[in-house]
Amino acid sequence: MLQEDAVRNLQYDSEIRVAQQNHSEPRVFDGPVSITSQPRVSDRIPLPISTVEQNARGVQSTYIPLSGYDFLKDIPSVYIEQTFELNESLTGVSSENRYVVRSVVGEALYAASEYSTERNRLILGSARPFHMHLIDKTHQEALLFQRKLALGFMCCQPKSLEVWIPPGNILGRIVQSPTILAPEFYIEDGVTGNPIFCVEGPKNTGFCCFCLPKETYFKIHSGGELRASIDRKWMNGKSQYTTNIYFSDAKLTSKDRALILGAAFLLEYLYFQTRF
Repeated sequence: MLQEDAVRNLQYDSEIRVAQQNHSEPRVFDGPVSITSQPRVSDRIPLPISTVEQNARGVQSTYIPLSGYDFLKDIPSVYIEQTFELNESLTGVSSENRYVVRSVVGEALYAASEYSTERNRLILGSARPFHMHLIDKTHQEALLFQRKLALGFMCCQPKSLEVWIPPGNILGRIVQSPTILAPEFYIEDGVTGNPIFCVEGPKNTGFCCFCLPKETYFKIHSGGELRASIDRKWMNGKSQYTTNIYFSDAKLTSKDRALILGAAFLLEYLYFQTRF
């Protein structure tokens, strides 16, 4: 019953499978082609969902999200919970991970589904490359997290994760910093490549920051100010660990929040995924 409302509201299993399989090869023409219509800017249909928000003066207004990651606008916190497959629990064979991103009141905002090969899951484990599709409440792909194979900064290949939005625009990337004192990452802008935030984990956590406790706290700061935080803790009501994101700065844009969400998924795979 843990994921019944997510299945009912998002229907994430069927929608994500369709999103994963809806990849076609580009068409190549041998001769001249006449253009009969203008190309579409985006493959997304208009979001038919509006929310009621209240400003500082107490006046309520209707807000219609312009893109899928705008569902993160003005949300104080979200948490990520993982769903578990029955066959994986019984057989011990690793399957593609699935998650639900929820608001502080438990509302399902996104359903996330990993796409990776069985060979990579068996050989590389949690270090595997993958595509993570996030489907919003309109059953459309809102975000795409792409992680490539990297052996770590010691091998001149820092671990990273790219955040994309449809129809194929990069929003930003999260890159590991070459340090051994504490886990450290930089959130970079997708256009300029300049760092926006620094994600810093706890110190004195073990050899080369590879061993973190199950309950861990990461702070996200910029210009010396705390902008957000990520922690992982046990939730008694769900009988599992969840990754929690707190947006301390109310001025964070939807883009900033989407990049921080991508950082939380990268930390999930780097430090807390133990199934191979």
